[in-house]
Amino acid sequence: MRRSILLVALLLIAIAAVPPAPLAANTRAGTPVLFPETGHTLAYGFREFYERQGGLPIFGLPLTEVFVEDGRPVQYFERARLEWHGNLGQTQAGHLGRWAAEALAGHPAFAPVEAPPPGSVRFAETGHSLGGAFYEYWRAKGGLATFGYPISEAFEEQSAQDSKAYTVQYFERARFELHPESPPAYRVQLGHLGRQLLAARPAPEWATRPVAAASQAWEGLRPSRVRLPRLGVDTAVVSAGFTLGQWDVPRHTAVHYWPIAGYPGTVGNIIIAGHVGYRGEIFNRLPGVQPGDEVLVSAGSQERRYVVREVLTLLPEETWVMAPTRDEVLTLITCVPIGVYTHRLIVRATPAS
Repeated sequence: MRRSILLVALLLIAIAAVPPAPLAANTRAGTPVLFPETGHTLAYGFREFYERQGGLPIFGLPLTEVFVEDGRPVQYFERARLEWHGNLGQTQAGHLGRWAAEALAGHPAFAPVEAPPPGSVRFAETGHSLGGAFYEYWRAKGGLATFGYPISEAFEEQSAQDSKAYTVQYFERARFELHPESPPAYRVQLGHLGRQLLAARPAPEWATRPVAAASQAWEGLRPSRVRLPRLGVDTAVVSAGFTLGQWDVPRHTAVHYWPIAGYPGTVGNIIIAGHVGYRGEIFNRLPGVQPGDEVLVSAGSQERRYVVREVLTLLPEETWVMAPTRDEVLTLITCVPIGVYTHRLIVRATPAS
């Protein structure tokens, strides 16, 4: 796959064929960063979502590295848990408000209301109202995508952080707290539900351990190597997005497309592309692949085994192979025929187990 082609035509069609939210990401937005305050990283789709939806004031500092929980990649922050839904190809904030509300089952504030208080808006989806400073904050700071629907009315609750009583309201993904003594910009604050859930449901020790460099982001989950033993294919894999209408495919390694791809051991479409055409190039032998061949993908300290189920030769516009999948699927992409590059060779594999 020569850089002059580099799936440019594929990208132009993919923008229309794949849901737009994941493709809002690009290489610059997803570049890993390290927060020295906690020694944890933020990268790829999580960084793109974090910055787009309000950043530090909304989510707080990262408390863990990315690890698998409930079958999907997650990362804990002081006020939230971000989740990568590979079957949808998008990042979402976890429903920590619903989790925290379980301890308050039966509280009158969680009973739906028929008529909202004056000046409030009622959400039919949950039967709860939202008004005043809480409504203004909800609307200004990300609304439904960041906080979800209200699942309670406003009521007074003692804080687990400082033992003081505050007016609070629960949402699917957050808990709002009213701090009238604070300056106007800080009168509505978010509860540390990420800290609370992490204390109640500890992450693996390695995920809570601070790291030394931003380059260690997603180190336990992202593909780092792909091998096809029968063909002698053995190449490193890097994670990348795309910039200015061109997919980023390194010359001497394969690439895992983080804006849309799944991760080994979780649901979703693990998309890895690589060049052919150069002497000794990484996917030069891939056209010899056959159904039943073994594919080994390294991620963290694990090597996951896949079996090739089908081999396809498609036109560049046939981008359905890059769409999210409900189950774990591995998709390898290169260009054929070598020297002509008019078609795409697609190798689809599924977990051996």
